[in-house]
Amino acid sequence: MTVHGRVDEMAWSDLRIVLAIGRAGSLSGAARSLGCTHSTVYRKIGAIEANLGVRFFERLPSGYELTEAGVVAMRFATRIQGEFDALHREVTGLDSELVGHIVLTAPAMMVAGLLPPLLAKFRRLHPAVTLEVVAGHQALDLRRRQADLAIRATDNPPEDSLGRRICDFRFGFYASRDYLADHGDRPLAEQDIVCLDGIIGWFVPWLWKTKKQAEERVVLRSNNVAGLITAARAGMGVIPMSCYSCDPHDDLVRLSFAPEKDMALWILIHPDLRRTARVKALKAFLTEELLQRASLFDGTSRPE
Repeated sequence: MTVHGRVDEMAWSDLRIVLAIGRAGSLSGAARSLGCTHSTVYRKIGAIEANLGVRFFERLPSGYELTEAGVVAMRFATRIQGEFDALHREVTGLDSELVGHIVLTAPAMMVAGLLPPLLAKFRRLHPAVTLEVVAGHQALDLRRRQADLAIRATDNPPEDSLGRRICDFRFGFYASRDYLADHGDRPLAEQDIVCLDGIIGWFVPWLWKTKKQAEERVVLRSNNVAGLITAARAGMGVIPMSCYSCDPHDDLVRLSFAPEKDMALWILIHPDLRRTARVKALKAFLTEELLQRASLFDGTSRPE
């Protein structure tokens, strides 16, 4: 392999392009992560490879596959990215004033319901702080600053995050009164089920003996919590869902608690940001507010 250019002429901006394509496996995915266009990434990786005389990727119908040189570049780019992230956290951690931007991630139902009035209250207390909220359940990487604070229901909080356990987080099986009027005489294992993607396996072998038996009962699945709850309220079937999401709806009957999975509600923060004034203030504020509402999450807010 002949190298026409010089590797030491590569800038971090060049390595970021290689890193983004390598992680995404496609130009479109890299463009989304970099916040630019497909054509821009295409033009830049072409120029980088032409300047060095090295191909970092093989262009295949299935996407961009790393060459041997690409694997080496990815290893160094990942290491350098980690150093930049550490620098950013160190500098950010020196902040001592309640001013600046905070990225918070939380489950979608909390983002849609509980959090907005709480964040409005926080902003009244600290008007120089701006907020960005990312809705979802996926594990965002606090180390790479995809979020500064995370509210998560989990049984396995990340070891490298500084966490505060708020309370138990329980799930139950719920159905509308209209649905139960027609189907309430059937055992729970024989009910029609509407559920989140990937959740049905939780109830094997507690409710169903096999994953196949569980899947056969699912009549609707989605990654949208609000849509599933609407379907259950409309009488489509029984929904296994967090007590927090369903207990506020009087037209939904809790048939039973789901088996406990040691799930808890956590507020998570990267240790490097624990001294950052604005992040520390929001963590303390949300901890207090959520503790006051623990009965919403542990299933005790609704009398049995």
